[in-house]
Parts: sequence; C-alpha cells; structure tokens
Amino acid sequence: MIEYLNKEECTGCGACYNICSTSCIEMVADEKGFLYPAIDVQKCIRCELCQKVCPSINRPYITDNSKKPETWAAWSLDEEIRFESTSGGVFSELALYVLQNNGIVCGARYNDKHMVEHCIITDKKSLSLIRQSKYIQSDTKQIYIEVKKYLLQNREVLFCGTPCECAALINFLGKKYMNLLCVDFVCRGANSPKVFKLFLEKLEKEYGSQVQRVWFKNKILGWRRFSTRIEFETGEVYSKDRYSDAFIRGYIEANLYMRESCGQCKYKTMPRLSDITLGDFWGIKSVDMEADTDNGTSLIMLNSEKGKNYFEKIKRKLFAKERSFEEVCTGNKCIYSSPVFNSRCQEFWENIDSLDIVENILRFCKKRDNEIGT
Repeated sequence: MIEYLNKEECTGCGACYNICSTSCIEMVADEKGFLYPAIDVQKCIRCELCQKVCPSINRPYITDNSKKPETWAAWSLDEEIRFESTSGGVFSELALYVLQNNGIVCGARYNDKHMVEHCIITDKKSLSLIRQSKYIQSDTKQIYIEVKKYLLQNREVLFCGTPCECAALINFLGKKYMNLLCVDFVCRGANSPKVFKLFLEKLEKEYGSQVQRVWFKNKILGWRRFSTRIEFETGEVYSKDRYSDAFIRGYIEANLYMRESCGQCKYKTMPRLSDITLGDFWGIKSVDMEADTDNGTSLIMLNSEKGKNYFEKIKRKLFAKERSFEEVCTGNKCIYSSPVFNSRCQEFWENIDSLDIVENILRFCKKRDNEIGT
C-alpha cells in the first residue's frame, strides 16, 4: 500500500491503479479536479506493487540515454500537418511512420465532455484526435495495461505522454521493450480539469451553444501568439491569443491552477527517460531566422539510440537543422525548471465555486485592454 507518498508528490499518473491486482485502488478527483489514488484497505493484500511502480517513490533511471542529447530544430514538410500541430508536426510524422508499419500510437485526446484522457489509435485518420497540446491533466485510465498488451503481441508502439507518465509506463512494464518508442515533451505543468470545465461552461452560457471542438495553440494569428480556439455547435467561434485568453493567462502568466507536484517536478533532469523529447523551439528566431517562419518549429531532443534511429526514418519528411543543446535550453527553461506557483493560489481556490471563473482568474493577472469577460 502506498504509505510514504505525500499528496504534493503524487503526479496522478495512474501506475498504481493499473498495477493493482485486487482492484483496491481507484483514481478519485479531489476538490481541485485532480486525480489521486484512493485505496480500499479491506481489499488490499499488501503486495506493495503500487509502491514499487510509483515513479515518485521509485524514479526509473535510464543509464544508456545521453545527458547531453542530440538536438534539432524541425518541422513537417506537409503544411497541413504543420498547421494542425502544436509546433512543427514532428510527432505526427513519427506517429504516421509507426501506423504505416502496423503499429499503434498512444496519446491524449478530448473525450465527449472535452476532458482529456489517454487512448490508443490504430489508423492515420484517427491521428487528429491525439494531435495538439492539451493543457489539462490526462486521465490515463488503464492505458499502461493496454500498451503492454500490444507490446506482447510484438506490435510497434509509440507512447506519448508527460515525463511523469513516461516514467510510470517504464516502471509498470518493468523491462525494456525494443518495440516501444517512448516520447515525452517539454512540460510546463498540468492544469486543473475542474478549472477548464468551469471555463468551458462559462463560454457555453455566453455563446448559447455547446462546445464542439477545443483547439489550443491555434496558429491563425501565428505560432508565437498561439491562440485558444473553441468552436460551438452553432458554428460560432471563440478565438483569443495568449495575451487575452483568460485560461492561458491564468496558466502561463499567473501560475494559478497547476497540479501541486508540477511545482517540484522530479523529471526535469538529464538523462531524460524517454527516447525522444519534443517541444516548441522557443528562441529559435534569435539564433536562426530561417528556422522560424512563425508557422511552428519543433524542438527535438534525441535521448537514446532508438530515438536517433526513428528520427532518421522520418527525416526525409522534415525540414531539419541540428542545433546546440545550449541553444535549446536558452529558450526553453522548462526543460530544467519547474514553474513557481502564484503566492495567492489559495485565494484563487477559496473562490473557485463562488466567483465567475474568468473574473477569478483575471484578478491575478496584469490588466490588459479588451479582456474577456469584462
């Protein structure tokens, strides 16, 4: 039974839930909407597998990954893929390669309530479901069990998740699988599903229509001004850039509603646990004008030999230029640094159910012109 883990250290990865043979663990949302394990002590047989698999208690260490990985700036030569992607579309090219070889791809999607969960896709027409950033925490459900099932069938598997979710999968599997490609990304932190739900509900009330699609980091105003685009069943569209969308401002500008463990992330170290790390290559313009057309440039960190091999397999589909590891880190502090939470977070949460969600967020942001909800 997990007895030595403080709540602020739990990442909500779900590894303990997946490993439990007696189903005595359930993932239950707390008052902020984050999932934590709840243990039925009457069913627990004290096997301690949950403790062994927990990456916060037993962080896996990959000895053969590079402490200074090979790094690249890149984007897909397919302009549609590039536009539909968060940065340069490199994840999509990796996913397409795996799918074309009868493999499966695992990533995060929006469910029918626009909350985020992990799923498995087996064909390229489903790729749009798991493309793009999703800034709330994913419910991994029994995804590690599903991934292991495909690995044991000798299917090629691409798993994409946060660094802590990749650590959870590695611990759950308990050994290396040559047919597994593990991809993480430069993660700033996971936001509260409850806050996002309240935000969507406010917009649905304002627009008088149900949300049909959520699209973070839409590039209609360019990659650097990435926009939040929310489409409604009526055909109307909400679109605000990073400087005026309340949800993104509360996340990036005010650091209000990330999971507690994200403030002390244990996975911002080298070597990375994944084979490949992806992200936005922020700061590329200052070192290479050619590699920043404001349409999205991917940062690629090739952490393992397996990662390098997969990169070579898709390289012909990319514009790619090798950059130094120092250049990568200069514009991407989140590779090494955790966010510093707002000192008034508690005040925000104390008013979560009484104040209008946008009003509550904007109280902690700098005043700007034309703020939504004002």
